[in-house]
Amino acid sequence: MLWLGIFILCSFYAFSAISFRKHRLPKKQREYQRIRRILGKEKKSDEEERLAKELFQTEYKGTDYILPVFFVTLFCALGFWVLFSGKNPLILSGISVEGLNNLDLGKISYKRLSLVAIGMAILGSYVWSIQYIVRRLINLDLIPGAYYSVGTRIIFATFVSLILHHFIQSMDMKRKKELIDLLPVLAFFTGIFPQRAMQYIQEKLLIFSKIGKRAHELPLDMIEGITLFSKVRLSEVGIDNAQNLAEANLEELILKTPFNPRLLIDWIAQAKLYVTVKDDINALRKAGIRTAFDLQVAKNNNGLQAIADISKIEEQHLSAIYNVFSQDPDIIALNEVREKLSNL
Repeated sequence: MLWLGIFILCSFYAFSAISFRKHRLPKKQREYQRIRRILGKEKKSDEEERLAKELFQTEYKGTDYILPVFFVTLFCALGFWVLFSGKNPLILSGISVEGLNNLDLGKISYKRLSLVAIGMAILGSYVWSIQYIVRRLINLDLIPGAYYSVGTRIIFATFVSLILHHFIQSMDMKRKKELIDLLPVLAFFTGIFPQRAMQYIQEKLLIFSKIGKRAHELPLDMIEGITLFSKVRLSEVGIDNAQNLAEANLEELILKTPFNPRLLIDWIAQAKLYVTVKDDINALRKAGIRTAFDLQVAKNNNGLQAIADISKIEEQHLSAIYNVFSQDPDIIALNEVREKLSNL
């Protein structure tokens, strides 16, 4: 019964891949062709149609799903075995802090606590992955690499959770008692938010708090509308910061991500502005300037002085930024596509 239950839980990944290939991929192909027609890039020859078809066959090749699905299924199966196996399963029995004192850990063994951290982190990652895979399935975006992303996240979360357990053990006894009691919960949420757990550990260790000056990181968090899911999805196509987003190819993003073209254009235009002004971005947003397009509209309406007064940025500097944007071929092309989409 144990292995049957594990098989049922882990079969989710294989069934999601089969469902996408059989039912959702044809719809994505039709949607992609529709967008290309809107962009004025409809196919004009049989050769171009063949190349477009081969592009989808390469990106979503059936055999490419086998290894990543097996990869993530294997790690989930191992995690569930840790949680459910034995006469006293970790997930049902939990842990007890009875007997803890300043000399020992009582009845709780260090090894069992480590297994709790590992198992609950994998369970948290599994719960997160269900939402992640289902969302991508609905959005016609379930490429083979999605399963590698889930698998690597499970591995990452597992080790972060284990390190968190070791870190808790190094604390003073009072604080240790409190956190050990919460270890299953902490490990579970580490599986869902591994980066936050890693950040917590880094903040507590003074050796990582003193970092010298470095270039502006331009995080995607500064782009309005980008969520945790969006960040994970964009990172899969090599976009880890606003600089990458500002230089991204729109058509490639339409093909390889599930996001609406209008939304992608807005994000890229925001990134163009953010990369240019950096720390002044919040001041410009207070003045109603979110994207590179907004600044161009303001200039055309002779509104730069009003923006300068609100944002406390010199009008001459804003005018120089406008001149850069007005000659940027990428922004000109994006604006043309945006106007086409707005006229639909």
